[in-house]
Amino acid sequence: MQESIRTGRPYQTRLDPPPADPRCCHPRKKIGILAFGSLIQDPGPELESRIAMRIKTVTPFPVEYARLSRKTRGGAPTLVPHKSGCSVSAEILVLDDAVSLDEARNMLWKRETRKTDGEKYNEVTSLSSVLVGVRDDSPYVSTLLYTDFRAEGKIANPTPEDLATRAIQSVQEADEGKDGISYLRDALECGIQTPLTPAYTTEILRKTNARSLEEALRNAKGD
Repeated sequence: MQESIRTGRPYQTRLDPPPADPRCCHPRKKIGILAFGSLIQDPGPELESRIAMRIKTVTPFPVEYARLSRKTRGGAPTLVPHKSGCSVSAEILVLDDAVSLDEARNMLWKRETRKTDGEKYNEVTSLSSVLVGVRDDSPYVSTLLYTDFRAEGKIANPTPEDLATRAIQSVQEADEGKDGISYLRDALECGIQTPLTPAYTTEILRKTNARSLEEALRNAKGD
């Protein structure tokens, strides 16, 4: 601290975890869900009602726009774990301790597949099937769940040009607010930046002759 006073540089604590870190304030919770895409802003009513707290973090694996969501987003590119990406801003949705692992897994799977009935998660082999992964190395929760897909169901080598084309096309096919341009805009608002994000955004603006993603969305709709 004396060195900080002498030089005027901000003091950098040597404590790990640092003061005010959630690990210092709360005992480790039981189950959390790693949100690194639309799940941050839209966890769905079932999950939303069971969230006890949110913890800002980064993904423990690389993430990129490397999957086309055909069922609910009209073929829009979405964020998935992918070797070509990087760690991105994320949140851990910490669930209340009354939620069991099976309940948490089912709620996450139903939200990602937009299921509303009594179906339960069952790992299947189709390329588009949502997989629920489990990690036990989080400093905040004992069990951390996240969604993934089989490698064969992802884009092997995503490019900004192809992603932009897919995002623009999805505007005409997806439900309101579920298209690729809206998805990219929302991810940017959450501070999510992948290696392809800048060029992907630029390509959308170029292809739609727009100066912002909001204008690009309007142009893609034909408004």
